[in-house]
Amino acid sequence: MVEPLIKKGKIAVVGIKDQLNVNKIKNELREKIGRIEVDVDEAKGYVEVKYDLRKINFEKIEKSIDKMGIDLSKKITEKLKRGMAKFTEQNELDNLTATPSSCCEDPREKSHRANH
Repeated sequence: MVEPLIKKGKIAVVGIKDQLNVNKIKNELREKIGRIEVDVDEAKGYVEVKYDLRKINFEKIEKSIDKMGIDLSKKITEKLKRGMAKFTEQNELDNLTATPSSCCEDPREKSHRANH
């Protein structure tokens, strides 16, 4: 069995009008595959998620929030944070599937082969 790869994300949003929106966000994200925890800070305008990257990624969560009619923050700092989260996750996933390799030949192996 493959171990889960637990990630945490915080998405700045605008337009959480009331508790009905908070419940909608929580319920819809909880139904997503791999979703582990969802918390919504209505006052500060954040959706915090904890999830298994092997099952769902930050970008899919972000798109789900957007499809609910909840706008993602347009502040440049928040856009950069979201971009960095997606970039980092893609690197993690790529590293999980990459075949380890050396950037150069081990000199000890070279001399060992020359002697045999």
